[in-house]
Formats: sequence, C-alpha cells, structure tokens
Amino acid sequence: MSAEAPLRAAIEDAVEVRSLLVATDLDGVLAPFAREPMDARPWPGSIDTLRALADLPGVHVAVVSGRDLETLRTLTGIAPDEPIVLIGSHGAESSDPAVREAMEAAAVTPEDEQRLAELRADISALIEEEHPRASLEHKAAAVVVHVRGIDRAEGDAAIAAARERALSHPGVKVLKGKSVLELTVSHADKGSAVTALGRAVGAGARFYFGDDVTDEDAFVRMRRTHDVTVKVGTGSTAARHRLDDEAAVAACLQTVLRRRRAAEVDESA
Repeated sequence: MSAEAPLRAAIEDAVEVRSLLVATDLDGVLAPFAREPMDARPWPGSIDTLRALADLPGVHVAVVSGRDLETLRTLTGIAPDEPIVLIGSHGAESSDPAVREAMEAAAVTPEDEQRLAELRADISALIEEEHPRASLEHKAAAVVVHVRGIDRAEGDAAIAAARERALSHPGVKVLKGKSVLELTVSHADKGSAVTALGRAVGAGARFYFGDDVTDEDAFVRMRRTHDVTVKVGTGSTAARHRLDDEAAVAACLQTVLRRRRAAEVDESA
C-alpha cells in the first residue's frame, strides 16, 4: 500500500458523515513560510477550496492559527460575512461565538496583560541590543521571536537567549516552532478550540491539518474513528497521516471537496 493510500481511505470514510469539520492551520500548511511574517500568503486556490467546502451542506470549515484574529483575516482574505470560522491566537480568539464561550476560562486577565507588557519590554531590549538580525512580532497575548533567513548559529543563539529571558517571567508559556519562539501569557490551545467547534456543529468526523508543535494539541485530542489528522512536513507527531508541503495540502483539500460532493450525489440518488 502506498504512503498516500491510508489517507485516501480515511478521506473516503470521513466524507460520508452528516456533519463534517475541516480545520487547518495557516503558516506552513495553507501558506508557505516567508522571511517577513506579513508576507505569507495562502497557496493558490487553497482558500477558494475552503470556500467551496464551506458552501456544501453539513460541512463546517475553520482556519486555525497562532496569528491574532485581525492578522489572520488579513492574510486569508476571508471576510466577516463568510461562513468560514477563524480561530486566532492559538484558540484565544475566534469569529465563532461557541468557540469564544468555550474558551472563556482561558481568557487573558489584567494580570496577564501586565505580565505581557513586562515581557515585551524585556524581550525587545534583548533583541535590539544583542540579536538585532532577529525580528519580533507582537500578538494580542504573545511576543514572537523570528529567526528565519538569518545564519543558523546566530538564530539559535537568539532563540536560546530569548527562551532563557522569558523563563525568568512567571506565567509565561514558551512555544518553540520552526525558526520561531513564541512567548505567550495565553492559557488557550488549538486543540481545545477545535474540539469546541466540533462539539458545537455536531461533527461526526473532523479533519485537522497542522505542521508545528502547537498543532499537536489538536492531533492528540482528535482520536475518534473517523477523525483525519495530518502532519505537514517532517518531525515526530501524534497525527495519523502526513503530507510533504503546502502544495500537497491544497491537493488534499481538493480531494476532500470532490469526495464530499460525490457523497452528496450518492446520498440523493
């Protein structure tokens, strides 16, 4: 059996359920990484495929990201009146009221906001004074150190220094990704947000595509028989399936769309 055959079989099985959730990360999954975070753009056609899926009866679609909600909307081009759910800041923000309600317990408190302000000042000074080739991204509940595109030894040093500095701040969660270190005061995670959305729509099967350590929270929670979890790229994972890159994800989403349409035709025949 080829490497793709188990995933094809899982898709055929999942698209038969009455209510289907298709959720995917953005960076490294829908959109290739860029040296400047705001330069990232979804793979051609991928958002249109998500829109087509969301137009099908019984199909619910979500884009999930560590990006804040406003940035996520800007990068995807998904308008507020579209049916696609946006989940930002690792689940702390969402365009869907059911997800927001479910994640209220993980909301950032005034104490967290003060902690974040102190963290931002500290990390900004560190990067400016000692690692000026690294860059910073400020999110609603986090500060992110980016080292993509710079010398590896220099990038590793910047990441290590930022991690050490962050650990001196109580209540800060450190998330290491691909050429990035996210330092957050949020208590949310993608897995909790995606499963909350799945409950809200009564999903009998859930797809989730992710590429990084923050997506593992979703992979480990989605273990039901019809769930389809897909790791994009290399590295250890709890996902059941794997794809190489963003082009492969775009092609896989097209397959999900075709098979769901076919399942609809079969049901109405």
